[in-house]
Amino acid sequence: MKNFWTVLVLGGLVALVSVMPAAAQITFNGDELNVSFTAPMAFYAGDTKMPAGSYHIIEGVGPGMLVVKADKGKQEVIVPFDAIESPKPIKNIDVSFNKYGNDEYLNSVAFGSISTTQGSWILKIRPSAGEQAAAKAAAAATHKVPGASTKK
Repeated sequence: MKNFWTVLVLGGLVALVSVMPAAAQITFNGDELNVSFTAPMAFYAGDTKMPAGSYHIIEGVGPGMLVVKADKGKQEVIVPFDAIESPKPIKNIDVSFNKYGNDEYLNSVAFGSISTTQGSWILKIRPSAGEQAAAKAAAAATHKVPGASTKK
């Protein structure tokens, strides 16, 4: 009977890992996601205001989480995202922002992969409570800044 339960638990773990979303397994060019960009303006990542400057976006410790970290200073925030496979190939890395009035919010990171099995992805940042409130007050104007893949 003990072997039955052991096999059942191991089978459950295998099933759990096999259904893990592809977004949680994303790597970029064979390495972990590591995108750098320069924001010419202050912006919100989640509900945290980040100053203008150079940043890196890396995979967080859990699935569906990204870390936005300033190259200089101690600004760092973890934001949840949803990965959307792009219907068409993306050649450049773009970091997009939504602007509501005077406030800018990190919106997404779009990138492609050299690997034919990886495809192109858009990592859509889930709107924070602050962004949801701003969206009710004004329409979003979306704009992009170029990003680059960097090795850790």
